[in-house]
Amino acid sequence: MASLYKYKLSLSFLVLIGILFCSFYWTRVPMEGSKSSVAAAASFRFGYFGQQEGEVGDWVKQFKDVSYFAASNQLLQQHPEAQSFQLYPIYDGSATEQSFNQAYPHVPTETLSGYGKSVYSITKGTARLFFLNADRLQDAGDGQLEWIRKTIAGNKQTFAFAWLSEDPKLPEVWTTFRKAGISAVFIRNSVYVLDLAVTQAPSDYKSTEYEDWKIWDLSELDEKPLITVLEAHGNALTMMAEKEQGKVLDQLELNADNLASWDLSTLREKQDISLVGIQSLWHYHLGDDSIKSTIPEGVDPVGEGPIIETSHTEPVPLPSSDWRSPEYDDSGWKTGRSPLGYTTNKELQTYIQTKLESGSSPTYYFRRTFDLNGDPKKLSGLLLHIAYEDGYVVYLNGQEVSRDSILTGVLNDSSLAIPNEFTYYRRIDLKAHLNKLVKGTNVIAVEVHRGHPGAPNLLFDLGLSVESNGEVSR
Repeated sequence: MASLYKYKLSLSFLVLIGILFCSFYWTRVPMEGSKSSVAAAASFRFGYFGQQEGEVGDWVKQFKDVSYFAASNQLLQQHPEAQSFQLYPIYDGSATEQSFNQAYPHVPTETLSGYGKSVYSITKGTARLFFLNADRLQDAGDGQLEWIRKTIAGNKQTFAFAWLSEDPKLPEVWTTFRKAGISAVFIRNSVYVLDLAVTQAPSDYKSTEYEDWKIWDLSELDEKPLITVLEAHGNALTMMAEKEQGKVLDQLELNADNLASWDLSTLREKQDISLVGIQSLWHYHLGDDSIKSTIPEGVDPVGEGPIIETSHTEPVPLPSSDWRSPEYDDSGWKTGRSPLGYTTNKELQTYIQTKLESGSSPTYYFRRTFDLNGDPKKLSGLLLHIAYEDGYVVYLNGQEVSRDSILTGVLNDSSLAIPNEFTYYRRIDLKAHLNKLVKGTNVIAVEVHRGHPGAPNLLFDLGLSVESNGEVSR
């Protein structure tokens, strides 16, 4: 009996081992130390319609995995059937602000006092979305900028995006976006992104005139219409330009960790101090015989940068009769707010604040003063932002610091520039010219030339700023 008992016990043990082995085999336990995992759910999925054709309502129904969308007011008004709580409108000036307020009951009211529903902010998943009024953002001091800073600082999300109907064309606006932490800005068929955050660039990816920003131009894609879908997984975001049936035409990827690792302390320590703001007041004068440009003794009149420091670092003195001189009397000149100029381009006509007369001379002269308190030697940077057509030369306290699209040498009011299209706020590093600043009153003078005596366009605006570590102020 004892032997039979031992036999049954051994048999049971072998059966148990067999079952465990089979179970182990059938469950396919990984043998390489890795394991498969189900993909994490998206933090959010958001769709954006740019300037396109097609039935918006049909697209909304097709992309059922996208809960919310953004589109311009003009596009939504063309498709009333698509107006619902799922769609967030972008104010584009196609209707009055009052009409816009009444058209979308689900949009937050008076997020920013005085702007109605044309400016608002919402949170979706891990993203904060800002819908802005581009018309009012043309002013660098507009209240939307401070509101963005405070909103982001008070409720930090992983991602922050902004929607606009058009580019405000102001470097100060883009600097605010960058410093506030907005990583992407959507304007019609273009997506502006902070290049530092990008981990995979799309096929059509170009530089812009704004520091640290690059642009993905969706209008360059051959297939249209399309929708841009934003999908986030943790700190990683993918923007996909998609056709019907979810066909991906191109995509851009960015990661919030890249921005978090950015040395923001440097941005906080360094202060950008505006010496001359965009859209400032300028004295101006049409070119004629009363505008004198002196050729100092020993200076080559056809050489590059005629009004420069000598090899002994001493500035070349200019008489007070020279329009570039700090001592020049411009009290008899007219005064106007920039941008100044004249053009036959209807879009640029709305941009100009002071319309100039086109005279017999292809040249206009501009001057203004600004004050600098503290020691200029403690400054760490000097930046010029200039918008112009066709060519220009800039002088700081009587010395040339920048020129473009015009021949070298001393110029007069009949000198012609090299014809070119209007340049929006080109950013130029003038750090090498910091020694031309003085404590107290400084003078900046600019001459802008047309490319042909009968050319119909001349435009000008300029901003000048310095970087410091806090010791110097305006």
